Amino acid sequence: KLEALSKKYPSKLSGPYGEGMMLAFTPGDGSNATATKMLGKLYELGLMGFVAGSNPTRLRFLPPPGVTTNEHIDMACKIIEAALESI
Repeated sequence: KLEALSKKYPSKLSGPYGEGMMLAFTPGDGSNATATKMLGKLYELGLMGFVAGSNPTRLRFLPPPGVTTNEHIDMACKIIEAALESI
């Protein structure tokens, strides 16, 4: 689903990166300012993640594998898309 979002919003999201349940994407230009702005919007909309790395700065997510459902993933992707549309 993140791959689909990166194709729909190529200037706002690249990725995803990672393995298993640890995943990340690069928001916009990969700057810390862009990542921080996007993370703030995600928090407002109810999705927790964190800023990781630099050059590029990415947003990283670590959902708990034992309890994360497809519905959780679908909701997270809807929140990410809403954030992408608003910035």
